[in-house]
Amino acid sequence: MPTPWSYDAIAEVYATDMGQSMPFDDVGWYRTLALQRTGATLELGCGTGRILLELLAAGADAVGMDRSLPMLQRLQRDALARSLAPRVVQGDLANLPFAPAARFATILLPYSLITYVLARDAAVTLLRRLAALLEPQGLIVLDAFVPQAVASFSDFRLDYRRPHGPHTLQREKRIDARADGCNRIERRYRLLDAGGTELQSFTTTETIRPYTPDALRALAAAAGCGVERLAWDYDQGGNGSGARFASLLLRGGD
Repeated sequence: MPTPWSYDAIAEVYATDMGQSMPFDDVGWYRTLALQRTGATLELGCGTGRILLELLAAGADAVGMDRSLPMLQRLQRDALARSLAPRVVQGDLANLPFAPAARFATILLPYSLITYVLARDAAVTLLRRLAALLEPQGLIVLDAFVPQAVASFSDFRLDYRRPHGPHTLQREKRIDARADGCNRIERRYRLLDAGGTELQSFTTTETIRPYTPDALRALAAAAGCGVERLAWDYDQGGNGSGARFASLLLRGGD
C-alpha cells in the first residue's frame, strides 16, 4: 500500500489551497481534450477531484488515480454530493495499478505532476509505461510549470490568507533550492476562526524537480514518444514569452 505523504494532510483544505492557486482554466482545457476523443481518460494525481469531477459532470468516461487515500476519500464525498460515481484507484507513479490490457484514449498528468518524479530516468520509464496504456492514436498530456529562478530562504514567508468556509486558511512556506536542481518546499498551514484564533495547524514537506519545456521534450524523446504540440498556459493567450505553464501533447511510440 502506498505510504502516507504530504498531500494526506491537506485533503480537507486542498480546494482552498492548491485548487485556488491555478490562474488559468486548466480544467476547461482538459475537459475539451477529453471530450474530443473517443475512449476513456485517465487522470493521474486526481486528488480531491478538481478536474476529474468536472470531466465526469461533462459526460466524459474518466478514471482517476492518486497516491493519497485521504484525498480520494474527500473526492468520493464531494462526488456523492453531486450525484457522481467516480472510478478511482489508489496508487503511485512508480507502481501504476493498471492491468496490462488497460487502454486509455487520453492520459493526463496535470498541475505539474511530473515534477514529483525527481529522477529523469524514472520519468522516462513512467512515460514508456503510460505510452503502453494508450489506445492507437492515444494522447499523453504532460503538464509542468515553467521554471523560474528560486533562491533558498530559511524563514517561513506568507503565501496567502483565504476564506475557508466560516474560517480563514493561512499558508506560509520556506524553500531549500538544492544543488541537484530540486527544490525542497516546506509549507505551514494555520486554520483560523473569525477572531484570528488558531483552530488547527499542520506542516507539509515535499521535494520537486522543475523541468523546462526542453527537458520535457527530452524526456518524451527518450521514452519514444512524439510531441504533437506544445501548449502555453493551456492555450489561453500565452506564446511562450512569460508563460507560466507548458503542456506537451504526446503520442506514444510504435
